[in-house]
Amino acid sequence: MIKLFPISLGIALLAFFASMKHLNQSVVNYFDFVAFTIVIGGTFAVAIVLFPWEYRRDALKALSLLFRSEKSRYRETIQTCLYLIRNGTKVSEQIPHDKKSLSSDILKQGLELISLSFSNERFEAIMRERIFHSSKRQRRVANSLRSLAKYPPAFGLTGTVLGLVNIMRGLNGGLDAKQTALEMAIALVATFYGLLVSNLLINPAGELILKKAQEEEELADIALQTLLLLNSGASQLEAQELINSYVPLDERGDIYNSTLPEVA
Repeated sequence: MIKLFPISLGIALLAFFASMKHLNQSVVNYFDFVAFTIVIGGTFAVAIVLFPWEYRRDALKALSLLFRSEKSRYRETIQTCLYLIRNGTKVSEQIPHDKKSLSSDILKQGLELISLSFSNERFEAIMRERIFHSSKRQRRVANSLRSLAKYPPAFGLTGTVLGLVNIMRGLNGGLDAKQTALEMAIALVATFYGLLVSNLLINPAGELILKKAQEEEELADIALQTLLLLNSGASQLEAQELINSYVPLDERGDIYNSTLPEVA
């Protein structure tokens, strides 16, 4: 399965190197210690303030998702749910558990609550709270990254201003036109770094984590509906049609042909 985030970074770097080759430029021309220090140091300092460190485990989990394979998990979730409905709670030990998946956690925890004979109303209330708070933590991580993305360009501009101040001082000391142009180019590198860090790394990461949080919430809702149907003793056909209504036609499953997917 493809991993979209690393691939997108690779495409961007390839485009950057192609542009440099077209301009007959060297990578060295785009490195400046002052620009790098201002942008990275400033962004990291703001991240310390903005990031929800109390959710560090959720943050690490969310960041690890950036480098996981991109595939639709709806089909395997539907297959797992239909298999559970067909065979009942007696196969609870066979249900695969992925610790990085909210829907998998909901199935595991829900089956434990069903075994304790909770009523459907209390059972649903408890599980919805768990889905809500888990999703809330993931969204907070994503929104923190999206908020952080507005700062690197500002630090890049700060680095450029520092470079311009240095140029003005140089002009006062007799800096020639050729050297002035070179110093100006170096000063603009800071703005380039800021835009790159913001729009290529931080903001896309935040958007992708938010997208995955929304997907996990939808999958967890499918898992919860499965457990509610199981707990209420709904017929297999009714359960199949309700569960399949969550997904497009090509993602739907057949309860009599459902099998358990393997957890990677």
